[in-house]
Amino acid sequence: MRKILFIFTICLVYSFSNICLAHWLPKSELFVGGVGPGCTLEYVASVYGQPKEKRWFNSDGVRGVTYIYSPYFSITGRTGSRDPRPESELIVVGYTLKNNSLSTQSGLTVGIPYETVAGMYGTVKKKYDSYRNKFYYSYDWDDEKRHYFQPVMCFFVDKNNIITEIYVGTDW
Repeated sequence: MRKILFIFTICLVYSFSNICLAHWLPKSELFVGGVGPGCTLEYVASVYGQPKEKRWFNSDGVRGVTYIYSPYFSITGRTGSRDPRPESELIVVGYTLKNNSLSTQSGLTVGIPYETVAGMYGTVKKKYDSYRNKFYYSYDWDDEKRHYFQPVMCFFVDKNNIITEIYVGTDW
């Protein structure tokens, strides 16, 4: 009886841990082409060159800039509005990728079925973004220093559940 109870407990713990951790990605998955959250915009420019366009913003205690490399790829860096650091030292907090020109470390990219992501990191609930008028799946990343402005990775999908856009960003 003890042996059966022990095996049942191990199976239950294993199943529970897989369910609970299914929505977490390793931080390395947040990077495309070697660039992601925590890099400086100076590093971004050293990898991709100067952007075709820059869009500045400064509001609600936050200032930053989005580097637009194409209609399909942009990267955003930001800081607090009172932080005097120059543009080159702003920290990347996210990006938008709308084609398959780049991929994550494990090969996740636009154009693949969402089931590929789910097979690697577990299935999460599909949500609707009324601003973009699109459905998406959202994952957090696993980090011992979690805080409220930690980036999330969203996979926007079409009606066939094919990834049409990958977004990494924060809420502030």
